[in-house]
Amino acid sequence: MKNVIVVIIVMLSLTALAQQPATPQEQTPATLQPQTPAAPQPQTQAPAPPKACAIVEHEGGHALRNIMLLGVVGAVISKERYKVIETNIAGLKPGEKMHGDELQARTQGAKIIVLRKHEDLAEAREDCNK
Repeated sequence: MKNVIVVIIVMLSLTALAQQPATPQEQTPATLQPQTPAAPQPQTQAPAPPKACAIVEHEGGHALRNIMLLGVVGAVISKERYKVIETNIAGLKPGEKMHGDELQARTQGAKIIVLRKHEDLAEAREDCNK
């Protein structure tokens, strides 16, 4: 019975030693490598591309005209109109006029700044660059 206990203890100690990671003292000289700190890599970041932005002017809608021509149905189908003042979005040109739903579809994910009549364009440009 003592022999069985001794064999079990020896087997457990051998498995425990086999599972431990090797320490630097146990490594052979061929596997030792000098440990040098990694040189810091210079981080060069490319300038961020300009954010997609459009400055548009609110031109109003044709609600009054449509109501006079078509009554209640004219009020329902009336849409607001916008004129593009400045943009860096591909496919939009300054001076182009469109309805709100078309503007929204063509500028998906872009920042849109709406100018009312007689508002300052310089402030809108600053907001666009933020």
